[in-house]
Amino acid sequence: MTIDDLMKAAPDISPEKLAFLKAFASMPAGSNSQAMLRQLTQCQKQAQQENIRFTPDEQDLLIQLLTANLSPAEKAKVNHVMTLLKMTQK
Repeated sequence: MTIDDLMKAAPDISPEKLAFLKAFASMPAGSNSQAMLRQLTQCQKQAQQENIRFTPDEQDLLIQLLTANLSPAEKAKVNHVMTLLKMTQK
């Protein structure tokens, strides 16, 4: 998934979020699930500092964008961690 795919999937995304995501998408991609999760954590901290809040659907799209270049096994690890995180947030 590319940033263009993200824009098509979420056409109503705010300009602030879109600018944030474009900057984030230009960062080097993580080569494995641990690197990707560190990158996601950095993204979350920066978004909080900029007072940007993503909806659950936008978060899912962001994960898809981040995991696009991971192997199926690494994607499975990320999906497992994200499922656990969602369970703890309820």
